[in-house]
Amino acid sequence: MRLTEKLSPKAQSIAEVFRCFVTFFLIAGLLLICATKMTDSRLTFAILLLTGWLSWTFTEYALHRFWMHNFFRYGKSNLYDIHMEHHKHPKDMKVNGYHRLLTFSVSVIILSVAIYLNNYFTLFAGFCLGFSFYSFLHYLLHQPWSRYIMPNLQKAHIHHHGKYPDKGFSFSVILWDWLFDTLPPKEAEISDKMLSFYFKNGSQSHQKKK
Repeated sequence: MRLTEKLSPKAQSIAEVFRCFVTFFLIAGLLLICATKMTDSRLTFAILLLTGWLSWTFTEYALHRFWMHNFFRYGKSNLYDIHMEHHKHPKDMKVNGYHRLLTFSVSVIILSVAIYLNNYFTLFAGFCLGFSFYSFLHYLLHQPWSRYIMPNLQKAHIHHHGKYPDKGFSFSVILWDWLFDTLPPKEAEISDKMLSFYFKNGSQSHQKKK
């Protein structure tokens, strides 16, 4: 029996938040140490950019899991209500093409500044690029054809909108879901009913793979 199983549900949630954040900071810290040890400035830039991007992917995971699904589950919150509305209507997204184009443009400008400065500002650039990538990726995950380019991510997201709302919290990568054991079960299947609800087009052609 895990030690946390003896705790109250609220204490278990807090312990899980602590575990996730400690794990992330250990990984990010290790990457930053590697960046400081590099003698090639291009490698340093790449590692800092990667660390910034990875920081966004964890932020995305943590916000989705602990803010939009966990702590507000038993209380009232506009953010919780908006997110639950998206669960009820998967195709209904508050972020449109204009917003995505704007975030991408700003990210390109920030990346250009980071290349010019070539210092720790690169971390921020990586974080912004991660957010920009996420804004496009979430839209793509709700398109039937995205199964050809990101099948595992889309399967996890379909399950998240379906039978497993307590699984599949990542959008950009499945790393954090895998690391913190929140991936949907491998044996879980995607039914035609789930596909019809998720895509809102009654498509029967989507793969129903495990």
